[in-house]
Amino acid sequence: MAFWLLQLALSSPNISLAIIIALCTFAAWYGLLAFRSWHRLRQFPGPWFASFSYLWGYFAMSTGRMHLRLAEEQDRYGKIMRIGPNELLVYDPQTLCQINNVRSNYDRGAWYNSIQFDPYGHSVLSEPDTAKHDKRKAKLAGGYAGKGAVDLEAKVDSQIAVLVKLLRSKCSGKEKSHNIIDFSRLIRFFQVDIVTLAGSGEPWGNLASETDRFDFISIADSFVPFLHSFMMIPTLRDFFASKFFLKLAGPKHTDQKGMGRFLGIVKEVVSKRFDESVCDRYTQGDMLDEWINNGLTRRECELELAIQVPAGSETSTTAIRGIMLYLLSSPPVYKKLQDEIAVGVAEGRISSPITNEEAKRLPYLQAVINEGLRMVPPAITGFPKKVPAGGDILCGMFVPEGTDIFVNLWAMLRNRAVFGPDADVFRPERFLECTDEKKAELMRSIDLAFGHGRWQCPGKTLAWLELNKIFVEILRACDLQIVNPQTPWRCRGYSSFLIDDFWVRLIEKAT
Repeated sequence: MAFWLLQLALSSPNISLAIIIALCTFAAWYGLLAFRSWHRLRQFPGPWFASFSYLWGYFAMSTGRMHLRLAEEQDRYGKIMRIGPNELLVYDPQTLCQINNVRSNYDRGAWYNSIQFDPYGHSVLSEPDTAKHDKRKAKLAGGYAGKGAVDLEAKVDSQIAVLVKLLRSKCSGKEKSHNIIDFSRLIRFFQVDIVTLAGSGEPWGNLASETDRFDFISIADSFVPFLHSFMMIPTLRDFFASKFFLKLAGPKHTDQKGMGRFLGIVKEVVSKRFDESVCDRYTQGDMLDEWINNGLTRRECELELAIQVPAGSETSTTAIRGIMLYLLSSPPVYKKLQDEIAVGVAEGRISSPITNEEAKRLPYLQAVINEGLRMVPPAITGFPKKVPAGGDILCGMFVPEGTDIFVNLWAMLRNRAVFGPDADVFRPERFLECTDEKKAELMRSIDLAFGHGRWQCPGKTLAWLELNKIFVEILRACDLQIVNPQTPWRCRGYSSFLIDDFWVRLIEKAT
């Protein structure tokens, strides 16, 4: 095409002049836009290319090394840096608390349009209108907190029992090859079943069958690199979330595969529940019942269930995988945790299965969980908030209104000013060998991994129930060994982590 235009220009002086004028006009227009983009946040340091183009963020994200790239850049530029024409990135915990506190007047930006898992409506995760978000979240809160007839702990116990039974059968089997498993995939099955059981009263059955029922996991994994990368470019983000594109190529609940099939499953579950009598609904004891009782409409329930599986399964799955990898990679830590569990069982302080309250009273277990969350946080970056009218002071610098503020969780949880010079080392003892005041400071940063204030993750209660139980029950059932020490897993970092090929050997416990 370029060659053809050149030939045409050379053959006709008038066309040549028109093309030159057009190109010069475009260059001037683009240069003006680039200058305006650079000038608005010119006082903030950051990669030069990012100051006027969204392509820097796109290419950084598409590498699958976003967590490492952002950490490198933040080491160079400081606690607040520029990552786009209208985007800043911070890792300061005080700033994050300031932005996310309950009375904050920060709003969500246009970025949230790209995380509508049901593309035809907003869930509480993607709702950009703060008033609507607060109203919806208030109705959801009881279900997520295990209020009413929702017994979250019993549901977690039931699925951990399935997991433990499966692990024991594999490590005691005659076929030695059966005791080598992809822990990352098995925990993914476990997590999807937990979320579907807690949300709608029936697990999908992925774990018991060891299959990706409905192809949800394979679809989600193939979509993450593309989704997270194009989210960095507003033009692409707006196009793929537009009504035009969704009508043209968006998923439909009548589809037989892909995202549409998943939305169809959600629609069917909600429809069945709304058609049941009130007496039948009360027997389910799941979040969906609680939401209906709190006044959520049929459509709102569909939207919340649609986001619950991807959001609820990915974050907790990442946390469990990360904690387990660092635990297995640290023999002294592994031994100390095993000893704490053994003593607790012998002294009658640990039931079968362990209760949430019992787990909270195991100091080394709590230190291992918090340190593991620090090393591999459930998310890396994302969920930006928009600076309110009049601007604000962040990290000692004035930020103009309308700027999107991203948080770098990876860097925040490895901040040497908070966690010490060995912040890159997995050392649970840091939570035990410090003053109460210092521990409170460490815990404030860890808690921010689940959001804060108005924007706190609604699934935090369920996540902590799982974390408090699963490591105790797995280590009581069997021992684990990393199969490939040189490359224990395959980990890619986008806005969140994509982890697979985490192969472990299961070893039967001596009786």
